[in-house]
Amino acid sequence: MLLFFSNGYIHKLSSDLWNLKQVKLQEKYDYGILLGGIISLNSTEKNMKFGYSSNRMLNTIKLYKTNRINKIIISGASGSLQSELIEADYLKKYLIEIGIPDKDIICEKNSQNTYQNALFTSNYIFKYSKKSSPKCLLITSDYHQRRAIACFKKNKLNVDPYIINLEEKHTEWDSFFIPQSSVLFQWRILLHEIIGYLSYKVSNYI
Repeated sequence: MLLFFSNGYIHKLSSDLWNLKQVKLQEKYDYGILLGGIISLNSTEKNMKFGYSSNRMLNTIKLYKTNRINKIIISGASGSLQSELIEADYLKKYLIEIGIPDKDIICEKNSQNTYQNALFTSNYIFKYSKKSSPKCLLITSDYHQRRAIACFKKNKLNVDPYIINLEEKHTEWDSFFIPQSSVLFQWRILLHEIIGYLSYKVSNYI
C-alpha cells in the first residue's frame, strides 16, 4: 500500500483521469471567479500565509493584468466554522496593495464551502450583471474544478474552467521506481476531492 500510494507516476495517472481538460478560452471575460482556500486560517492582515493553492491567486493577478478579465470576484469566508477569518476581505486588501483598483474587486464573503461559493456568486452575478449572459472564468485548482463546475452548473451559471496544474507536466524517470513522501500528501488532496464530489452528489448539490 505504501509503495503504491508513494509512487509519483501512479498518482499522476490517477490525477489525469480525475482532472478536467482545459477548454478553449475566450479572449476576454466579464468576471474572473477566484475561489478561496488560498491562505492559512492563522493568517492575519499583517502576516498573510499563502498555502498549497496560492497559484489560484497568482493566475488571477496575471489574467487581470493581461486584460483577460474585467472584474475579480473573490468567493469565500474561512471555510471553517471555528475561524472568524474572512478570506475574501484579506485577499481583496492584498490585491489593492499590489495595484488592482478597488472598483474591480468584488467580495463574496458568506460561503463556507464550494456549493455556497457557486450559490452566492451566481446570485450576485444574476442580480447585478448588466449582461443577460456574462462571460465567467472559474479560477481554482485543477483537482477542484470538477466539483466546482458541477456546483455552478447546478446554480445555472455557465463558467469556463481555468485549469491550474499543480504538478509538473513531465514525469521524471525516478518517479516510476522511487517512493516519494510528498505524493502521500497529493493523494490526500485527490481522495478528499473525490469523496467531496460523491458527498455533494448524494446531497443534491451537483
